[in-house]
Amino acid sequence: MKCAKCNLELEVLNINGIIVLYCKDCKGMWIKYSELKKIGETLGIKNELINPADMQALSVKEEQRQCPNCTKTMDKVYFNGVIVDKCSACNGTWFDNGELSKYFKTYLKNAVEITDNMAFLTKYCNTAKISTPVLPDLEIQSKEQEFPAFSLNGFLVVVIQLLLITLLSLTWLVLPIPGVTVIMFIILAFITGGYRILKPQEALALTVFGKYVGTLRGAGFHWVNPFSMSATQFSTISLKAMTLDNGKQKINDELGNPIEVGIIVIWEVADTAKAIFNVDDYKTFISAQSDSALRNIVRMYPYDASEESGKSSLRGDSAEISAKLKAEIQRNVRVAGINIVDAKITHLAYAPEIAIAMLQRQQAVAVIDAKKTIVEGAVGMVEMALNKLTTNNVAQLSDVEKAQMINNLLVVLCSNKEAQPVIKNNI
Repeated sequence: MKCAKCNLELEVLNINGIIVLYCKDCKGMWIKYSELKKIGETLGIKNELINPADMQALSVKEEQRQCPNCTKTMDKVYFNGVIVDKCSACNGTWFDNGELSKYFKTYLKNAVEITDNMAFLTKYCNTAKISTPVLPDLEIQSKEQEFPAFSLNGFLVVVIQLLLITLLSLTWLVLPIPGVTVIMFIILAFITGGYRILKPQEALALTVFGKYVGTLRGAGFHWVNPFSMSATQFSTISLKAMTLDNGKQKINDELGNPIEVGIIVIWEVADTAKAIFNVDDYKTFISAQSDSALRNIVRMYPYDASEESGKSSLRGDSAEISAKLKAEIQRNVRVAGINIVDAKITHLAYAPEIAIAMLQRQQAVAVIDAKKTIVEGAVGMVEMALNKLTTNNVAQLSDVEKAQMINNLLVVLCSNKEAQPVIKNNI
């Protein structure tokens, strides 16, 4: 197995119970997603990790690398400021030196100091800490996978059929035998039953006497086995990108506050055999799994969080939430042969029963922050005024006069109303 970066021989290492492929020269690592889950558990991460192998590939100018495990070309994916190489076939990811700790940075409340891949695993990862099992992907009894169905060009078969008709006519003129004529008509009728027409982005899953014999793809005029039937009752399977909108849902966030959340999921059928034979209705299946994934993700985050806390929130980290939501849905619907193109939150608000109270809370926080800024500025201005008076010898003030001056300046600077000077008349 060769390094994806420098093409040197890799070492198989067991670091605290985690199996990785390691390059001594560039210090890069190739890690399967199952091992990433182990690392996440040792770090105490409760959230479901995003699988880079399920993320959408990027178009970059950098040269693509080969997977050390299967030698297939890997794709580039972006996550949390890092571009890594992923192999969807092996469900593994190549991390250049320093990228592994950056991958886990989003999930950790306290940032790690060590960025070296080997040092990160050595110091922070110990599988003895693992106490909870890793949730496996959904398993379905059916093991069907798509493969191309046998087909011929329909126009070519039409020409052959016309030649057979011509031959039949000549045969009838020369040797009019009724039996031969009946057999020829049966053959022609049999051939006619095999014509299929497909539009762009359509497919047919074909079965013969109940057995799956392949999927017909590609727009045009086709001829297939006349005994084959569509598994979807003569209707085609759409391969177009489709949009799922399940409407708004009321879900409790991490703090228990009820919020309304709505998402849009863009998806497409990638494997027609899995979509038809692994689940009863793949459209209903993706709808249910999207709702389940949305609830799992929303419960892990608060609706909002202050910048000082350094914690991710539903309102402030939409890109991170969308990426995790897409990965969670993809993990659940992979068994149905569905590819998730994108998943984004389209509606996010507090539930009506607490919306007014939370709005008042937000307003109070905003007022406090504004007052804090005003007071800090006023104190600075008062300090500057006293220093100027003392430096320039404008006036010599006693402690009582300084206190009175500070009081007057703070009242003027912090008041919501304009100052109204009072002039004393000693006459």
